[in-house]
Amino acid sequence: MATILIAGCGDLGSGLGHELVPQGYNVIGIRRTGVEFPAGVAGITGDLVAMEDSALPDADIIFLIMTPKGRTEEAYRTAYFNTAQVLIRRYQSQSKLPQIFFISSTSVYGESQGEWIDETTPAWPKSVTSSVLRETESALTSVFPTVAVRCSGIYGSGRFRLLQKIESGEDWGANSWTNRIHRDDVVSALVTLTECAVAGKALPNQVIVTDQTPVSMWEVKLWLATCLGVTPEIKNGLDFIPTSGKRIQGQYLLSQGWRPRYPSYVSGYQSLLLEYKNDSNLS
Repeated sequence: MATILIAGCGDLGSGLGHELVPQGYNVIGIRRTGVEFPAGVAGITGDLVAMEDSALPDADIIFLIMTPKGRTEEAYRTAYFNTAQVLIRRYQSQSKLPQIFFISSTSVYGESQGEWIDETTPAWPKSVTSSVLRETESALTSVFPTVAVRCSGIYGSGRFRLLQKIESGEDWGANSWTNRIHRDDVVSALVTLTECAVAGKALPNQVIVTDQTPVSMWEVKLWLATCLGVTPEIKNGLDFIPTSGKRIQGQYLLSQGWRPRYPSYVSGYQSLLLEYKNDSNLS
């Protein structure tokens, strides 16, 4: 079976490893800190950027799943572009080039007036952080067979930031379109891509991972506020129609039989709300 390296074995990477090991793959995971890895995953602890080439094993498939330490250009460059350079240095001379899956973001699409986006839409980032993501995609694609896995806003277990903001009474600001994907659905999408690669299928240069249900941010917040029993913080109710953001859908994964377990925020936030309430009661 294929040897799979998960470069960035945090939440998503651990979830992926947990799914791949029972299928018989040889899975190796790297994480910056900590020594806990899913059962069956051979773990390496250390900063990927500082690693010697000899510390990185040969691999057939590599998932690059990094998390920046902040939302600055420097943090993104360190987390994404610099780690990509390590992979290029180490693996460009491997006898058979590995298949790379780079976990990117739909922020590389700069549209923000309600446009519909899909995998045929050219990526023209508008922010410095999304520009680094696009630069990283291009760097990897220039050397390896690479798929940029562009995820919309990821939510799921332990990700309470939006719920906390709603409970805090913070003003909601202007309405906008939002696109979401549950963490568990990202993992299942990555498993599907692994299966496609192992089967020798021709892979596209970019794949969008989203729940296929664009929705206005205020709709999400109104529903969550009702569930949390808090008063909506809308200063101007006349702005209910979104004036910014984009509406995103992806077709490739659907064509390969993948279906999201949580096809909308309503189904996805049910268990998260229960987890959040239990966590609050324990605090």
